[in-house]
Amino acid sequence: MNWKVEFDEKYQMVVLVYNGANSAKDIFESSFSAIELTNKKKVYKMLVESQNIITRLNRADVFKLPFELYNKWGMNKSIRIALLKPKDIEAQQMASFYEISTRNLGWETKIFPERKAALKWLLEDY
Repeated sequence: MNWKVEFDEKYQMVVLVYNGANSAKDIFESSFSAIELTNKKKVYKMLVESQNIITRLNRADVFKLPFELYNKWGMNKSIRIALLKPKDIEAQQMASFYEISTRNLGWETKIFPERKAALKWLLEDY
C-alpha cells in the first residue's frame, strides 16, 4: 500500500498521501478512506499530497471518481480538495483531468505547485 490517510488536527483537514506506484484500485480505496474520514470528522478540507505518485490510470478511471463514486460514498459538495502537483508527467495529466472533472461536477478542486499555497487556499474563508 503506497498511500495513507491522516487527520491533521492543527488544520482540521484530511490529508491523503501518495508515494510511488498506485493502481486504480489503490486510488479508489484511498479516496474512499479519505471521504469516510471527512464525513466522520465533519470537515470540508482535503489535502492530497500527490507529488510523489506514479500511476497509469486512464481517463475513465479518473472520471469514475467524481461522476459515480463520490456521490455513492457520500462526499459532501462543500469539500475543498487541494492537490499537490505530481512530478510524474503522466500523473500530472491525470491530475489536470481530475481537477477539471471534479470542478465540472460541483466540487471545488485545485492543483498547487507546493504545500504552502495549497494550505493558504484550503484555510481561507469560503
